[in-house]
Amino acid sequence: MADVTFDRFDGGLLLARPSSVAPANSLRKLINMDVQPGGWLRSRPKWKPAVGGFTLGQQWKGLESNAGYLWTFSCWDVASTGFTSEVVNLDTGDRIVYAFISTGTGGNFAEAGRARLLGVARWNNGFLAVLSPDDGATTHAAVFAVNTNTHVVTGTPVSDVNMPKSGIMVTAAGRVFAVSDDGQTVRFCKVGDPADWTAAGNAGFLPVSQHFASGQRAYALGQYQGKLAVFTDQSIQLWTIDPDPTAMALDRVVDGVGTRHHSSIVSLYGDLLFLSESGVRSLTTLTNAAFPTDVDVGLPIKQFTKSPANLTRFSNGGLQPSVIALAATPMAQYWVSAPGRWQEG
Repeated sequence: MADVTFDRFDGGLLLARPSSVAPANSLRKLINMDVQPGGWLRSRPKWKPAVGGFTLGQQWKGLESNAGYLWTFSCWDVASTGFTSEVVNLDTGDRIVYAFISTGTGGNFAEAGRARLLGVARWNNGFLAVLSPDDGATTHAAVFAVNTNTHVVTGTPVSDVNMPKSGIMVTAAGRVFAVSDDGQTVRFCKVGDPADWTAAGNAGFLPVSQHFASGQRAYALGQYQGKLAVFTDQSIQLWTIDPDPTAMALDRVVDGVGTRHHSSIVSLYGDLLFLSESGVRSLTTLTNAAFPTDVDVGLPIKQFTKSPANLTRFSNGGLQPSVIALAATPMAQYWVSAPGRWQEG
């Protein structure tokens, strides 16, 4: 029986390409292996559970990292502060901190499952968060900070009516930028103060709707090479940002691709990766090429990618995208996933 030698491994993840048109002696599918530059293969790193671990109750939403802590968030109508912190890795002493704001003095724990985290943005050693105690019917914003000596989190409510409650936020140039609730502008807070969205000559907004078609809206934000990236589902605007509001200006527009999935946007080694309707995309490739073609990162993954309208969760009184991603930096990888249950329309 003749031996078969495989000398090409660069097709290992292109499941969208039929094997009938793949180059000779190339593998179409890899299991538990990664293709490295130069075509060699590496076994995927293995993971092991942390000694200790933790279980989140139904009231705690989201899991973020900042200042050496894991963070989870909640908001409901009880006069309670819940937990303050807990060691979750006995080997390293890593902690999870519980960021909570109370919106009343009544209520009961049975209502805690209705709490929602609409979005967060890192601020100093904590977060600016938008939360809801009642499935998105009402929303509250707060700036959370952690005392690194006591490991206790405190939350300061944000009452400024000009702060958007969309939860689509990013921190850049000493400010927090947030997509307005109607998706037609991107508002920004005062430099150094995420609680002030009104200060004349300091806080303000970017008129992003002037640069996309009628009926469109902004769905997501990211940072790319010192610029603010504003995503619709069909285009990406790159804005020059500056502590001086008068110095902010549109740099360019990339047409033909975008995303509705704010949580799919990840910065990795100077690039910005995101899940578009046609698959995972690289903003570096898009800005350097005339068209988003198959030279871009990630051909469509047919078994995963659905219309963005079908990858949703219930939030803020309606259905919103629910794809999440992260940068697995030690492996130079982009991980993206979607929940197992869908609200499909």
